[in-house]
Amino acid sequence: MEAAYPRRWRPSRYGIAALLGGAVLLVATASSILSFLVRQVPARASLFGLPAVVLMVAGTYYGVRVLREHEEAHRRRDRVRAFFLLGAGMLLWLLVLDLFTFTQAAGPRVALLCALACLPTTAFGLFVIRRLDRNEKEPWRLVLIATAWGAIVSTSLVVWGESLWDAIAVRTLVPGPALDASIAYSAGIFEETSKGVAVLLLYLVMRDEFDDVVDGILYGAAVGLGFNFMESITYMTHLYAIFQPEGQGLDAAAAQWYSRQVLGLFFGHATYTALIGAGVGIARQLPRLRDRLVCIFCGFLIAIAAHFAWDAWVQFFPISQSAFGLVEIHLRTLFMEGPFTALVLLLLAMGLRVEGSALVRQLRAEAQSGTGTVEPEEVAVLASPWRRFRSRLRALGQSGLRAYLRLARLQRAQLDLAMERWHRERNEIDAPLEAEDLLRKRVLALRAAAT
Repeated sequence: MEAAYPRRWRPSRYGIAALLGGAVLLVATASSILSFLVRQVPARASLFGLPAVVLMVAGTYYGVRVLREHEEAHRRRDRVRAFFLLGAGMLLWLLVLDLFTFTQAAGPRVALLCALACLPTTAFGLFVIRRLDRNEKEPWRLVLIATAWGAIVSTSLVVWGESLWDAIAVRTLVPGPALDASIAYSAGIFEETSKGVAVLLLYLVMRDEFDDVVDGILYGAAVGLGFNFMESITYMTHLYAIFQPEGQGLDAAAAQWYSRQVLGLFFGHATYTALIGAGVGIARQLPRLRDRLVCIFCGFLIAIAAHFAWDAWVQFFPISQSAFGLVEIHLRTLFMEGPFTALVLLLLAMGLRVEGSALVRQLRAEAQSGTGTVEPEEVAVLASPWRRFRSRLRALGQSGLRAYLRLARLQRAQLDLAMERWHRERNEIDAPLEAEDLLRKRVLALRAAAT
């Protein structure tokens, strides 16, 4: 939802977000330097990884500011800046860091092919999770920003953090169960903490868009899909380089692609980070700070536990090399990660039901107010995704694509207004009261343009 309050309004949570973002940069800088000193990560990882993180932070700032600008010229300017900065950060991380550091043995061509192979599946995953938000879909730009944070910032923190941990663990623990358990623990703690930070920052900076558990699951899954995209490329190229001298490099890379981009697309990192997002989304609607902190902590804890359960099982009970191995990996994914994915789906279904009922109630109240923003006959249409789509199709058939887009913007603004009313009813919003009036003026302007 576009923020309806003036630009000068700055809630206190922005300061918390700035502190958290500064802490991310500080930790990234310190861990990068330490990783370089212990020679766990090549120098170019520190040289190019930090600028990539900085570019992502700057691009996120302008991307979020687009939603807060009221003048189209300023929105266009910030949109161009965000696109350039995010693209530069992605290019720096992919072409310089991953292709020439972690995938150097396989070569840039193999890494590029692996990235291209992972793009369609990741895009499909983003399309599916966004479609699941049937009541009020999130802006694509924020979904993509969340994905980019998972792919670049989270992986950067994990690379440096796990490199340090491995250096310490290898030097202090003898090979055996203790070392295997430490590897499983480090993956769960470092990776879920790094991904969860992105979800927390979205919650703090874009609370107007972060409505409830539904949005928390969506943004968390988007961060997880971005992380899974980058991790898939790394494993595919790494195993290709190992098995290619034996002529089995392509088979090894294809097996990793299937395991991570098909079988584990929704079961793995998307599920883990969605659990964190669910905790943050539930906390969004809790009245007391202590309850919110406990809920967020529990989201992190269950995500780390789910990740650890998978990695520990893989460490102690590796997949057999027999023909049964193909069946085993499917059963393992279903029984080890399936319950956590089912929990996410249950929370999503419950959240959609509560959100849908609230929107219907607020739409009816707005229609009865007589402001003209929502007509009584529009309530049933706005409450149903299928009816909204059919009404836009009728506009497309009668007046063309522009009419379709104008009606879509009007319907989104009406839903934004209903969501704003719901949050204010529950005392969950820190925007001034004039926010609703500004939203009503925007709806009326869009209605006038659509007629």
